[in-house]
Amino acid sequence: MRNTNNLDETVSSIGLLVKNDVLSAPLFKENIFETARILYEAKKSTVVEAVSSLSAEQPQKAADFIELALRLFPKKRMQIVENLKLDDSIDEDAVTLAAIRSGISPSDIVPPTASGETHRIVPLIHSASITLFDQDKENTTKVRFKKVEDNQWKEGLHLYWEPVRQALSGSLVHLEANTQYDVEITVTSSGLPSKILTFEFATRAETPPVDPNLVYRLSDIYNGGMLDITSLDIQGKEGGWAKIIGDENTPIVAGEYDDYAINIGNNSYIMFENIVVKGGRRHGIFSRDASHLWFKGCNVSQWGRGESYYKNGIAYEVGTNTPINYDGGMTLVRTGIVVVEECTIHSPAPKANHWGFGHPKGPAAMLILANSYDESLQGQYIIRNNRFYGTDEHRFNDVIESRLNGRSWGGFIRDSAIYNNYLAYANDDIIELDGGQSNVLFYNNEIEQAYCGVSATPNMLGPSYIFNNYIHNLGDQRQKSWAAFKLGGLFSRPAGIVNIFNNFVLTNSNGIAHASFAGDSSFWVHAQNNVLIHNKHWHNMGFSINDPGKYGESVYLYNLMYNTIVEDSVYNANITDFFAPQEESKMLEEITSSVTTEPFISIAVPYNYHVLNFSEFDNDGNLIIGKSQD
Repeated sequence: MRNTNNLDETVSSIGLLVKNDVLSAPLFKENIFETARILYEAKKSTVVEAVSSLSAEQPQKAADFIELALRLFPKKRMQIVENLKLDDSIDEDAVTLAAIRSGISPSDIVPPTASGETHRIVPLIHSASITLFDQDKENTTKVRFKKVEDNQWKEGLHLYWEPVRQALSGSLVHLEANTQYDVEITVTSSGLPSKILTFEFATRAETPPVDPNLVYRLSDIYNGGMLDITSLDIQGKEGGWAKIIGDENTPIVAGEYDDYAINIGNNSYIMFENIVVKGGRRHGIFSRDASHLWFKGCNVSQWGRGESYYKNGIAYEVGTNTPINYDGGMTLVRTGIVVVEECTIHSPAPKANHWGFGHPKGPAAMLILANSYDESLQGQYIIRNNRFYGTDEHRFNDVIESRLNGRSWGGFIRDSAIYNNYLAYANDDIIELDGGQSNVLFYNNEIEQAYCGVSATPNMLGPSYIFNNYIHNLGDQRQKSWAAFKLGGLFSRPAGIVNIFNNFVLTNSNGIAHASFAGDSSFWVHAQNNVLIHNKHWHNMGFSINDPGKYGESVYLYNLMYNTIVEDSVYNANITDFFAPQEESKMLEEITSSVTTEPFISIAVPYNYHVLNFSEFDNDGNLIIGKSQD
């Protein structure tokens, strides 16, 4: 029960402040009790939880409650707005309306809209996205590309229809770093002559350009506690990055009350190399409104709120009524153009609950919110050659977690590549690609021990690509699991396609399966050349594909599907074309007769089933399914 005496006292105090014109806005006079409630509840929990509680009771007045909170805490207005937007229970339109009424500029809170571009090419190190705007759904494309100095063209995969922006979009992969390429796209429209478009682009370099005058040894600049990059004023510029070099004898160890071990703030163009990071009450490494960050060979551990008590299986910070959640080894807020390579993130202080106690809450190795206010800086994450892992008894919520994942500007948003990583031990998802997913690539990774492998729920722009991964040994802390690939929300949060190619899946759960998002479990997928093997079966488990929505534009092509209990394929989907029976028999005998120890297998696949540019082959010309050894 509420402590009415203290609340009554707060009501009286607010009444006096209104009467004496200290709280002069008319909204306070009309909502004295509600204003007191916000202050009273905020002392016990947070402002966001106070507003959320009031809004649940009177949803028609949500904008008023939010405006009251913003006027009560003017110095924290932007932080409150950001946190309210992260709360799915609060209507985003109400947040925007209240923010504007409280005096915040619309340009500070409304995501930027697309420019008037006719096309966009965004190169990363080993890939590039291509988007053609102002297109029709019926238009088809043929793509080919080559190095500028070569004469021989290579075929690329066609571009996909992207309905939200009326665009055709897709990716080129397996490119060389720091290389100039030509690309030619033939666009064919019904009843019109084909149009040939030609472009040139250069992939990014393997390392950033460092200014030799901005190279710092950590041992020379660090004196204990939090490393505050903002107070040290360390940052570079385009063409001349700053670089901080650590060593094993100089770990950064956050103080007891330091929220972060490294605070980057909005400083940009910085490379962190071989830094050992320990602690941070909330996050190991934190940035807000930064860009152009590069982390190489860093080791992050022991962050988060470890002193806790448990209620109904969920951890709470001592002295609060708030569950411990969203504590990140790396938490990069409104931050884009980031490389994380050869890093190890492990051993957070808190641990996540499993689904037996409700939706998992707890730490993540990385929290992704790439929605920079500058649209040109959004997304563009490269996460490669890392090891992010928990333990059986001490797990992440998600290993890599997206924020605002029900928004097109949530999570990675666009033009990102996550590859060659080992990711393990979560009580929910290994990775959330959820959100915009425009040319977001997840490939050549090994993942295990989670309730779900890859979540792409929802995909609000697309296309995204999940290919050549080795997914095995799934299971949360209870060894329960749902699926290797979790998809949904096509109509509730429309509408992008997820491409799933050449993955090797060995699980006791499902392969590709539905999940409800905002009440909708429909999805749009192109799944081709996957090997999906399952060793359990009951009414909703052990399916290679479980697609009850059966969206008409989804494609399931040449996937090897097998359940060892049923000794047959188990699926709920409209299959476009099945795997060749003779190849299936041969491969199943090889897979099921012995314990598979390699993260890939090789299969002879007819040329017409190759996925142009995405398919990789061994020395005998067989298609590689799973994580390649390159």
